[in-house]
Amino acid sequence: MKLNLLRGKPLPPASLQFEIGRLRALWSALRSWLAWLNGDTAYLAYLAHQRNHHPDLPVPCRAEFYRLEVARRWNSIRRCC
Repeated sequence: MKLNLLRGKPLPPASLQFEIGRLRALWSALRSWLAWLNGDTAYLAYLAHQRNHHPDLPVPCRAEFYRLEVARRWNSIRRCC
C-alpha cells in the first residue's frame, strides 16, 4: 500500500487518481478560458510588452487598459468598403 507522504494516509486507487487528474486539468482549462474571455490574458500580454519594450513609460491600471482597448476596437471605421 502506497502512502501519501504529505498526509500519511493511503493513496486512492489509480483509477481515482486518474479521474482527479482529469478534473484538475479540466478546471485549469476552464480558468484559462475564462481569463481569456474577460480579457485578463490580453492585459498580462500588454504588461509584458510594456515592460520589455517601453520600460520608461507608466503602465495603465487594468480599468484604464480596458477603456483604451474598447476605444481602440470601436472608434474606427467598421466596414469593408
